[in-house]
Amino acid sequence: MSQDFDVEHFAKLARLHLSKDEVPSLKKEMNDILGMVGEILELDLDGVEGTNFAVTMENVIREDEAGKSLPAERAAATFPDSEDNLNKVPVILEDND
Repeated sequence: MSQDFDVEHFAKLARLHLSKDEVPSLKKEMNDILGMVGEILELDLDGVEGTNFAVTMENVIREDEAGKSLPAERAAATFPDSEDNLNKVPVILEDND
């Protein structure tokens, strides 16, 4: 992978605003990263089984147990605006009838 990374094109696509001073260092860093990716792509991985995780993952499942609830008055007290133990929230969706 010996191609030059086009920083200006990448910045335009990503809507990044780079100063002229940032371009050379970013170009070098991206070319270094692409070089490392190229080295990985050259590895002979025939017979190597792929993995999704570096460590074995297993679900930890427990039984649901009912516990003591927070009193409604205390829960409502944590909200910025409440009335009769009901929490008021701002409207985020309008009725489009």
